[in-house]
Amino acid sequence: MSTFTQFLHKVFPGLESQEELNEDYLAQSVDTADLERRMHDLEYSGIERAPFPLSTSVPGASAWRPMW
Repeated sequence: MSTFTQFLHKVFPGLESQEELNEDYLAQSVDTADLERRMHDLEYSGIERAPFPLSTSVPGASAWRPMW
């Protein structure tokens, strides 16, 4: 762990990283289907709000989205 990261953890002991928040969110799942839905939500969150053309490598996403 870098010195800067160690410093931040000492200054802000209750501050969780996004990875820790995601793990906590996934740990709250009640069954396999709920876990898979939560994983999908985390993986694809923000795609529908992208104001620019998306890569066609994203499954299920169209190549162009409206800008407004």
